[in-house]
Amino acid sequence: MNRIKIILLTAVLFACIIVEAKTTYIPKYRSYIHIVDKGDTVSVANILPDLELDDKDGLFSIRIGHEEVTAEKVMAIKRAKRAAGWATLSAVMSGVSAAFSDNSLQFMIRSTNARLSSELAGLYSANAYAEKNLDIYMWVDNTTDDELVVNDMDRGLIWYILPHQSLKLKLYNPDASRLRISDSKNDIIRYAVVAAGSSVAKWNVAWENDEYWIVESALDGTPATDTVVSYYIKINKEDYSESIMTIPAYRNFIKEQKKK
Repeated sequence: MNRIKIILLTAVLFACIIVEAKTTYIPKYRSYIHIVDKGDTVSVANILPDLELDDKDGLFSIRIGHEEVTAEKVMAIKRAKRAAGWATLSAVMSGVSAAFSDNSLQFMIRSTNARLSSELAGLYSANAYAEKNLDIYMWVDNTTDDELVVNDMDRGLIWYILPHQSLKLKLYNPDASRLRISDSKNDIIRYAVVAAGSSVAKWNVAWENDEYWIVESALDGTPATDTVVSYYIKINKEDYSESIMTIPAYRNFIKEQKKK
């Protein structure tokens, strides 16, 4: 009886891995920059992969660039997730095999295999998580004919940027940096704050074309399960703006699409 239950459990696990609704991974980007010149502040923010702000006197510019979630990136995330799923299944089955060993030697060998499978599953899971963590970079472009000095006020680091050259730094995700930017003589001083973060969520895609996705949402705005859909979210592929579609509105939309 126990062996029958194990076989049925294995079949269910296989079905969960292989049978999957149409899904994709959609990013959310958040970027913010502000530059302070004494009492004067300029700032910008957006939800796009790129953001740039120029110093009002043209001394430098600051740019933020997020890693974009391309079709290739989505495939890489899915491959990593599948590999983690298969590794986890292998670890579970190795443990079950050890439990049904016929003797102590067999149990020792199978237990060792189960432990190694479990460690491997952990590595695959870490790889899958890493694939979903998007890179973020910041550039400070020196647009003058003189050297600029950039000081990270939180980390105590200092960089020198040659005329018409750029400083490229990799940020954490999320991250916030406070910078002091000046000329080499400290005659001109600016302070800047750069904040950025991004995330990737797996959504069930109800409808899609070249311009936008329509995805299933739970009541709190997170991806819905297969059984509970509170409303739909229409996400623009160009600027990642979102609009809510009620269930009746979505059904009417689908009816109109079928008429075309």
